[in-house]
Amino acid sequence: MIVEEFIFLEKKIPIERREEFSSSYKIKSYETKVRFMEERKIPQKNIEDVLAHFFKINTNISKKTKNSISKILFSQKDRILILITPSGKDIILNRDRLIKDYGWFFFIEKPEKKEKELKKKKPKKKEERKEENTIGTEEFHFEEIIIPLKQKENMRALYRTKEYNQYLKIIKSEELPQIPIKDVLADFFFKDELVPAEEKKGIRKIIYYHKEKVIVIKSLVGDEMYENLERLVKTYGWYFYITGVSVGKCEICIAIDKIEKRFDAKYFSNISLKNNNEKDIRVSIYPIVLKPNHNCHILGLGNLNILLDCGLSEKDEENEIEGDIRHIEDYLQNLPQYLLEEEKIKKKITNDDQDEIILENIPKNPKIDAIFISHSHYDHVSGLKELIKLYPDVPIFSSRISLDLYLLRDSNFLKQENHTEIEEAEYRNIIRNIVYVENGTKIDFKEKDCYLSFFHAGHMPGALMMLAKTDDFRFLYTGDYTYIDITPFAGTRRFLEQISRPIDYLLIDGTAAQEDFGNISDQFHSLILFLEQKAEYGDNSLIGADPSSLAISFMLTFWRYFRKLQLRRGFKKRPNIYVDMMVRKNIQVINHRYEYIYGPISRLIRDKANPFNSIKFRWFDHSNLDFLRKKNNIIISHPPDLSYGLIRNIINIIGRSPHNFVFLAGSIHESPGAELVEGADEIQFSETWKMPFRAFLLNTFAPHIKIKLHADKNQLREMIKSLEPKEVCFFHQSAKKLTEVVEYVNELGVEKVSLPIKRKLLILK
Repeated sequence: MIVEEFIFLEKKIPIERREEFSSSYKIKSYETKVRFMEERKIPQKNIEDVLAHFFKINTNISKKTKNSISKILFSQKDRILILITPSGKDIILNRDRLIKDYGWFFFIEKPEKKEKELKKKKPKKKEERKEENTIGTEEFHFEEIIIPLKQKENMRALYRTKEYNQYLKIIKSEELPQIPIKDVLADFFFKDELVPAEEKKGIRKIIYYHKEKVIVIKSLVGDEMYENLERLVKTYGWYFYITGVSVGKCEICIAIDKIEKRFDAKYFSNISLKNNNEKDIRVSIYPIVLKPNHNCHILGLGNLNILLDCGLSEKDEENEIEGDIRHIEDYLQNLPQYLLEEEKIKKKITNDDQDEIILENIPKNPKIDAIFISHSHYDHVSGLKELIKLYPDVPIFSSRISLDLYLLRDSNFLKQENHTEIEEAEYRNIIRNIVYVENGTKIDFKEKDCYLSFFHAGHMPGALMMLAKTDDFRFLYTGDYTYIDITPFAGTRRFLEQISRPIDYLLIDGTAAQEDFGNISDQFHSLILFLEQKAEYGDNSLIGADPSSLAISFMLTFWRYFRKLQLRRGFKKRPNIYVDMMVRKNIQVINHRYEYIYGPISRLIRDKANPFNSIKFRWFDHSNLDFLRKKNNIIISHPPDLSYGLIRNIINIIGRSPHNFVFLAGSIHESPGAELVEGADEIQFSETWKMPFRAFLLNTFAPHIKIKLHADKNQLREMIKSLEPKEVCFFHQSAKKLTEVVEYVNELGVEKVSLPIKRKLLILK
């Protein structure tokens, strides 16, 4: 049956069938959703059934929107349903649900304007945007607080919100007099009793625009101010734009930037990879440690030995257990013999007389020539401080953000009284040895067409992959990566086109390669729906997450969602988002180095629409936990397994109420998080400190919701498709767990899939 029209509320809607649509309709989100439908095997319902249900039964889409649809076009082959309507916001907001219900991608297109209407409308002359100017500065004193006060003109567009226009309309319609600014401040600070004194003390700056009738309040807290906003507007004849204060300057970034670097990228341009009269450059790999919580390999490029990460266990003096650094020393001492044995096996040589010929081309007195830090997580940098004691002059490849975050967590900088300098000698030496690399950086060697290049890895801020190219051989080490974008950080997919292929040997993160996380957008959306429900009832939510990666992703994702909910739908119960001081320190690094972040957050900070400055975003420490007695908060703290620090004080309060919500993100291995995930109803922090756990734990209620910053099976597939590797080798996971993954990668067309053997040299070329 060919549908020609559909009747809704006595209105005839013409329907047109197309064989297929042009590429202009097949936008990026369409491709993502079609892949989602195919992976989930969502059936495509008949167009007649879709329209009947959509118009007559579906309650998620308003009658007003349905009635505004003037025409429908569809293509069975493309699974696209185009609705011609001037207002289809709720269709876009519910697009994921419609896809699941009907198996069609809903595309919204506005109707073409009639020629007569276009002629009537004359193009508006663009007004020249006047630059914002400061025309006066002074100070306002309230008790012991001194508040800078600025008068400006030509107010920036940021403050011209929908809310501003609504209140400006009230001011004009009710002819409210505009009280002089000094009288407003005197009355507000000294006479107004509905806004508490503590909230007034949190104000750090005031800016006002007389012509636009706007007073910008920059404050640490503004809950009661916002509750009283309409009253303040009607009392003073000014609109109060209540916003937050800056997250603060990054002291560690400033201290690091003071230290002069010993090397730069040009240092390597005079270094030769070849030994004697070698024709080819040997490429080898030697795994030092392959534990799930440690990672380190040595990449041999002819004469050079490059350490790929240095997640090494430390020496245990008490139990007389030596650390992993000794394996690096063993490698350097025995490298000639390792290479001799492997070359003889590779070339099938049995005659001992050939040993001298092979030994001629083996490096004499090998050393560690460089260290590459893929990112700042402990399992990739734990041995760096000890290594620099042994090899004080070795160059270190690292991004700026990875170095900042490493020192933030690993050094004693935060415990120093003076935060203008890095006091510890080992860390000053690490900084001096850094060769900064970022996405697209290239390090050339003396030989033509031999270089290292670096690419964004997703996973966390500052994370990089490293490509080593020698002649026609390409080796890629991913470090930990994510293929997909996880707000606000970009994944690898938008950078893979920069990498020449095919890859001869791909050393890739296998942490979650055997898992299927599903669609990450769906995972985030499911989590947010729980948070929204808790906000409706005024309950508190606690998220345990890594402070340098997921915690920041969560903060920005939640902030964006609830802000849109407030602005677009008038959501009255927008929660405050609290983070601990370590998360705040990590955010300060992001704020300071925003130009090295790949994703939307860098643009927001650049354009001075910084979400970290929001009034709904706050931070806390041991001395400031009063907010736990209040309702409707989202608290993001570390670590994800609730194992130590301030998070114990928080879970001790949040965890006791069955109305509160808890989600532990990432990998959970330690107590008490691991026991809670297994179903424990009690937390034991110490022999004398126990507490009943009654909060709603999402991990046990919906175990399928997994949000991790390691790539799963689906992301692995996309990496393989993009990079076209000839050989794939995994790290960061046990061989037992990767058996099925090896078969899966073979099926994707990879010639050879291998698993590394600990401390076994492998010659790749």
